[in-house]
Amino acid sequence: MSKLHRSAATALALSVLAGPSVAQGVVATGSGFVISVDAGDGPAQVSEDFTAVIAPPPTSARTPQSVDVQIEAADIAVTFDGLDVKRRLDAIVLTEGPTVPGQVMRVQSQLNYPAFVRRAEFRVLDLGARGGPRNVQVIPVAPNGVAQFTLPDDSEDLVLTHRVYDARGRYDETAPIPLRADEASIARLGDLAVEEGTSTLARARIPVHGGAVTVRGDNILGGAQVQTLGETILPDPSGSFVIQRILPPGDHPVQVQVDGRAQALQLERDITVPANEWFYTGTVDLTFGRRFDDPKDANGASLPETYSYGRIAAYAKGKVRGGWTLTGSIDTNETDLDEIFEDFDKKDPYSTLLRMSRESAYPTYGDDSMIEDDTPSDGKFYLRAERDGSHLMWGNFKSTIGGTYYLRNERELYGFQGVYRSPAQTTHGESRVSVEGFAATPDSLPGREVFRGTGGSVYFLQNADLAIGSETVTVQLRDKDTGRVVSTSTLAEGRDYTINYTQGSVILNAPLTGSTGGGLVVTNPGGEYDVNLVVQYEYTPAAGQVDGTNFGARAEVWLNDYVRLGATRSVERTGFADQTATGADLRLRFSEETYLDLEQARTDGPGFGSSFSSNGGLVVSTDPVANGTGDAWLARGRVGLADAGLGMDGYVAGYYEKRDAGFSTLDYQITDDEELWGVSAEFLPSEAVALRFYYDDARDDAGKKIREGGAELDLLISSTTTLSFGIEHVDIENPAAQSDDTGGRTDIAARLTVEPRDGLKYYVFGQATAESSGGLEKNDRIGAGVSYRFNENWTIEGEVSDGTQGLGGALLFTRQGEGTDNVYLGYRLEPGRDFSGVTLSGEDRGTFVAGGRRQVSDDVTYFGENTYDLFGRHRALTSAYGVEYRATEQTVFFGALEVGRVDDAGNDDDYDRNGVSLGIRHDNGAGLQAKARLEYRVDEGTLSGTDRDLESFLLSAGATYEIDEERRLLFNLDYSEIDANNASLQAGTYSEVTLGYAVRPIFDDRFNLLFKYRYLFDSIGQEIDGTDQYGPRQESHVLSIDAEYDLNQQWSVGGKLGGRWSRSSPDETVPFAENDAWLAVANARWHVVHNWDLLIEARHLEAEQAGISETSAVGTIYRHFGNNFKAGIGYNFGTFSDDLTDLTYDDKGAFVNLIAKF
Repeated sequence: MSKLHRSAATALALSVLAGPSVAQGVVATGSGFVISVDAGDGPAQVSEDFTAVIAPPPTSARTPQSVDVQIEAADIAVTFDGLDVKRRLDAIVLTEGPTVPGQVMRVQSQLNYPAFVRRAEFRVLDLGARGGPRNVQVIPVAPNGVAQFTLPDDSEDLVLTHRVYDARGRYDETAPIPLRADEASIARLGDLAVEEGTSTLARARIPVHGGAVTVRGDNILGGAQVQTLGETILPDPSGSFVIQRILPPGDHPVQVQVDGRAQALQLERDITVPANEWFYTGTVDLTFGRRFDDPKDANGASLPETYSYGRIAAYAKGKVRGGWTLTGSIDTNETDLDEIFEDFDKKDPYSTLLRMSRESAYPTYGDDSMIEDDTPSDGKFYLRAERDGSHLMWGNFKSTIGGTYYLRNERELYGFQGVYRSPAQTTHGESRVSVEGFAATPDSLPGREVFRGTGGSVYFLQNADLAIGSETVTVQLRDKDTGRVVSTSTLAEGRDYTINYTQGSVILNAPLTGSTGGGLVVTNPGGEYDVNLVVQYEYTPAAGQVDGTNFGARAEVWLNDYVRLGATRSVERTGFADQTATGADLRLRFSEETYLDLEQARTDGPGFGSSFSSNGGLVVSTDPVANGTGDAWLARGRVGLADAGLGMDGYVAGYYEKRDAGFSTLDYQITDDEELWGVSAEFLPSEAVALRFYYDDARDDAGKKIREGGAELDLLISSTTTLSFGIEHVDIENPAAQSDDTGGRTDIAARLTVEPRDGLKYYVFGQATAESSGGLEKNDRIGAGVSYRFNENWTIEGEVSDGTQGLGGALLFTRQGEGTDNVYLGYRLEPGRDFSGVTLSGEDRGTFVAGGRRQVSDDVTYFGENTYDLFGRHRALTSAYGVEYRATEQTVFFGALEVGRVDDAGNDDDYDRNGVSLGIRHDNGAGLQAKARLEYRVDEGTLSGTDRDLESFLLSAGATYEIDEERRLLFNLDYSEIDANNASLQAGTYSEVTLGYAVRPIFDDRFNLLFKYRYLFDSIGQEIDGTDQYGPRQESHVLSIDAEYDLNQQWSVGGKLGGRWSRSSPDETVPFAENDAWLAVANARWHVVHNWDLLIEARHLEAEQAGISETSAVGTIYRHFGNNFKAGIGYNFGTFSDDLTDLTYDDKGAFVNLIAKF
């Protein structure tokens, strides 16, 4: 249901209320009011929509005439923007240049609701810490203030979050912002402000009730500062400023003070933020009738003599006292009255398009109205009631079940969802009781694709035509040897990545390495943890029907500040992957450094599997899905030494995991029983000494056993030099592996690290095998590395080593310019690297990557990247280029090219993937707006013996032209041609062209005209009622023109002319058949008196192929009862209606029509 806005009438009323001297350049919006800064004295007045009280300044605050002149020159306005405003929270990295360990970082807090916040802080977390993610630093900051801190020296996987707390300890928090050297640019958005809508809010627990107050101004003289709403603002070079804050309901004095040598003034205005605000609209249209002359349907079958049908459509949204926001809509569609309230929960994803097609009978009505859908629903109604993070709703939603290691749920669904978060909180800010549940009827399938980081940014998905907004993108760290998930971080669209839903590709804003972390003894030269990009999304398969149900629930209860109980259950019944999953968990928390987690889960059924790619999506292998029933257990904990009273920093941590064969979740598909456990500890007796211990044990029923343990010692021998020693023992038993991958080994290692100054660090290391047994080869290795920042923006990081396992190394040049400008060039070689789905033939020569993004000028921004993987005879190339060119202030061109190639003669793989995107946006500022986008993709070749040929061409274009204040022209074009054998794209051609024209005079509206032309060609046939059956193929031209002219206040005349020229065919085996028709209508309306309307209408229909030529008349009379209801009776002397798509010819007879509107 479209959301309408009260604009013209409200703006007019408010401009009158503001007094005779309204500040120039200030426009009253339909959802608020404008306070003139120099309004005169007088009693307070209430705005037309009762949303605010506008009061004049206090008598004591009168300003001299000279100050009045300055105020008017400053052009300051205070606006109340209604209660429907969203909180925004963000953290902006202000530090320029690349980020390196030891660097001082400056970060700004940004939020638009400081009135609800007592304190704020930045938190730095190490996701790759041994023993699990841990908090490294907590930096206090004033709300909307700036803080600085020093990056730790010993971690690569640092992220930053921003928390704000209210007086009761409840907190909101942003999503993690990466702080690694190659990702920090993601968060550098210093040119954006919270007033402009930026927000990375990920957790909202602070109750925020109130309305938005905005203070803006222009013509502030240079050097002046503005103080208002408790903050100091520096106007931009043009002398403009804007600040918006959410204030609680009640009376608030708004002060604005300008301080400068050439300009100094102060003013105060009182406003009232209301507690309630409502908007609603709706209609009920009922018709009762009697047919004559033996009525029949389109197939010749007899119809009942009487009928009744109707439609109910409504929308409402409001905020009420107590903080509740209620939103709802209903649209039953036009149907028989005895069925109007049936199947309310039935999912009909095509009903929205059909309603839009009927109601938007004309593309434009000449009134510049827009459709804003904040009630997304694939059914007949939507309802949502929310307050303080809790809500009940029916409609489209995204499941957010988390808080559990095993049983997360991240799907986009339709149905019921309920979330409850109790007002009572723990001292750490969590709700004492949290419950989430949902019941849904999915009509799409989840795709889940896992990509090993390539060192680049571009990753290709296997499916195309994804459901918009359905994706969840995360980065996971997994243990290379055991596959255990160490940590998971969720990325944010825009800030961290962009996604092309049509092509099926994800481009990260910064390169993603394939491995990271590890200890002093190098067991895996590339890193101990695999870095995976995980993309989950929804798509509709091209063949087959998706039907069934999906249920899920999660409940958490904090018994006190230290003990939390949780339970999770989900049921998937789709026919593709039926599964039932149940789990329970317990968390004991003494502090953030000391806790214990216990969890048990069971799954019954396969669930949905996932795919895996080592080269960005060019070569993909499908992980086997575990079928059956399996249990899993988890225990993990950590004790901070300071919490234990030992008087030193450090920790002791451990974990235990056990999973049965048949256990199946998003992260695990278990085919053999497995058991893993491990312990780790770090002791920091002084700033110069660090001692670490670790042990990990993993085994499964297939006979595979891995045991690894060691100790490390760091000695700070001077302010710039650290000497480290380590010893590690590993035992590996694997019946399925080759003999040289089984046995025992003890390695010793030493490392010397020197950091003579900021920006320069180098190190040398060596290790040797002291003892070995079995066939496990020795692990002798020697190497050196350096990290050097030069010329302020350039950084070089490199490492080279050689040993018994082979040559290894990494080299990365990065240049971080202003804003998001960056350049990177790198090479990586990992001895013993595995490549999923490919057997090494020849010598692995590593991976090259080069790329960057740069804003060349104010008009040109480009992005480019090439990744070249030389895994023996298997060669894979991935390239992506993009550019945006602002040709003029009105016109912007953009384009992108994606190229992927696999060449592997040894495996008979020869595959190319090429995609091109081109687009243009134009807005001349004088009424013409246009945009167009072209997507072309060609896949050719085979992979693993599978034909991957695909060719698709997609074009979408549109334009609106405001000819003058009274006339509008609109054009839309959609075209697709697909030749594919693809799971998510149906082969065929579809094109649609729409042209609309409207004449809607503003002051003399006696004449109104609407025009529409639509061309449709569909060789596929649209899916019917969500089943796997497809409707008829068709080609049609539809032309329609409506006009009305008011002769005087009593008489109006009008007419309609429509034509349909079409061909249709039920399927490819039946030739197209013509079905043409045209309709002419002429009518006259007589407004007899204020409450009566009379309509007389003549109609003529010609349906050529049906052999129908008929002329008829319709007469109706309506009686108005107030402004919200009218009743009418009428008679149709013909058998046809004025709808060319109505083929029943059963309309002759009398009818009664009742219409209520509000």
